[in-house]
Amino acid sequence: MTQQLVSSVPLTAAQAAKLLGREPVASPQVVPSPRKPAVGEPVTPSTDRHPKKDPEEDTPNPPPAAQESPRIDDARAVIGTLPALSPALRHIPPGMRDELARLAARWLDAGHTSSDIHEHIQRCLPGAGTLVQRPGGFVRYLLRDVPAKELPRPANRLSPRLEGARECAGDHTQPMLFRPLGDETHCPQCALKART
Repeated sequence: MTQQLVSSVPLTAAQAAKLLGREPVASPQVVPSPRKPAVGEPVTPSTDRHPKKDPEEDTPNPPPAAQESPRIDDARAVIGTLPALSPALRHIPPGMRDELARLAARWLDAGHTSSDIHEHIQRCLPGAGTLVQRPGGFVRYLLRDVPAKELPRPANRLSPRLEGARECAGDHTQPMLFRPLGDETHCPQCALKART
């Protein structure tokens, strides 16, 4: 069995033994330590006040102010139409709309269209009947990273050097290209073999 004794004042071993034995003990004499008086009158500490100096005065290189996108009005329109995409997006807090518009403007500045943004959000929406607890935070999460805009790929074309060439219908180990003079289907070598 372990017994512990907690006291708010220092005790001698004899006093501690008496307390543990449940014997009455005269409370020890507490002698206050000498104190040095504080200088001046007591004051209440200041709280909830702004500093007297503007913090930018002490900052040698303040961060540059972020420039607003020229497409911010288009981005606001994109965010304004989100409730029409899904019932899950009907309750975006009005206070978040400016933040979401700035995120959507980054997409528009990167070359994406409003349809690209809507398609991305629709692809990521949960299944029908699933409740989105915080639709504003959900849209913020979806728009925070802007994917690179994929450029349309040109159709498979032959290089200019091979334009007008045709593959020989004859028996070759590998495909053989030739330039027909008319509507021939065989290269000159296969045509010569066919004649002899």
